Amino acid sequence: MKKIYAVVLTVLTFGLFLGFNNSDNPKNKMSHDYSGPPIKGETYQPISNPAETDAAIYYSDNFDSSNDTTGLKARGYLVYYRGTGPQGVAATWFQGNTTVFSAFNGAANSYAAANYQVVTAVNDIDSWLVLPDLTVVTGDVMRFRCRGPLGSTFPDSVTVSYNASGGTTPESAGWVDLGKFDASIDGVWELKSFIAPSPGFAARFAIRYKVVDGGPFGDNSDYIGIDALEVEGDGVLPVELSSFVSAVSNNNVTLNWSTATETNNSGFDVERSSVNGQWSKVGNVTGNGTSTVGHSYSFTDRNLSTGNYSYRLKQIDFNGNFEYFNLSNEVNVGVPANFELSQNYPNPFNPTTKIEYQLPNDGSVNISVFDNAGKEVASLVNEFKSAGYYSVNFNAASLSSGVYFYYIKTGDFSAVKKMVLVK
Repeated sequence: MKKIYAVVLTVLTFGLFLGFNNSDNPKNKMSHDYSGPPIKGETYQPISNPAETDAAIYYSDNFDSSNDTTGLKARGYLVYYRGTGPQGVAATWFQGNTTVFSAFNGAANSYAAANYQVVTAVNDIDSWLVLPDLTVVTGDVMRFRCRGPLGSTFPDSVTVSYNASGGTTPESAGWVDLGKFDASIDGVWELKSFIAPSPGFAARFAIRYKVVDGGPFGDNSDYIGIDALEVEGDGVLPVELSSFVSAVSNNNVTLNWSTATETNNSGFDVERSSVNGQWSKVGNVTGNGTSTVGHSYSFTDRNLSTGNYSYRLKQIDFNGNFEYFNLSNEVNVGVPANFELSQNYPNPFNPTTKIEYQLPNDGSVNISVFDNAGKEVASLVNEFKSAGYYSVNFNAASLSSGVYFYYIKTGDFSAVKKMVLVK
């Protein structure tokens, strides 16, 4: 039914004298109570979905906090208006008005509302309430409660959209409509559910107050409320780890982990931290993309010095998103049981190579390099060392190709090994 301009002005003026905020009210309903009847014995229970029997709610909002634009944005929502015509006197979304009806749960005004005054005159309304970005798996369910004023004659339409690629504005590529409905007018907060058609690691759902021929003089807009929102499914983690353990062999640490499921898993960076608390990447293991079956992984961090270490996995998806999994225990690389001088690596070499050795006791250590004639050509170590595992680099850039020998002397232990420089 069309509204007459003079009547609207009269009503607006009367509302101002009463001190009433007309922007939060339905059309031509300012002096009425629209709280409606009880919720008919309903309790707030998620609907049953056979495909989601083991699913969990990984995002929820009962709108018990501030639901004006500032409050919604502070919780990670994005708020947009994309209708036609000039902006009206109402905010795009605002705090629920108990004069119209009470919230589904919580405080009476704890719901998000939108109404016809978001535009002027007769125009199309398209008010977007975009959820924070979520990791979503195909089949995850987004649901919420919605209603309009009891007995309203205006068919308030709501559209739900989804963007798997993380669109942050209505103009972003990737938005698809999951469905639309008219808000209930029987006084009941109806449960509305929508299923994600594809996975996404910064995916967004959008609830849109989307009305053709809306506004103060339009036929199809009045007032709606949104409450008790939740997202249920398996999308909270792109990778579900079933185990993560470590094993120490001499100065090598082997990490073994298993996944139960994987979605869009590019792989794992292995990171290590010692006593200084600084994390550094020590390796990478390729993931299995998307898989509903378990996979086992392993990585060995070799030739560590004696000490305590922490490890974590940085799981990275193909979109660049990541999360951390921490090893629950600290790893201790202890003191070796025996003296040992290892073969240099690489060998043959040009011009650098690494020499590793281990000490079961504290003591003075001397490591020198000799040529084939027995002449000392380099002194690599000549100092006191605590018991532990060590390595030293040898740069032979100034030497000629040939056979060389490196010799270690510490306490009663000595050893010599041959290496070959090839230029």
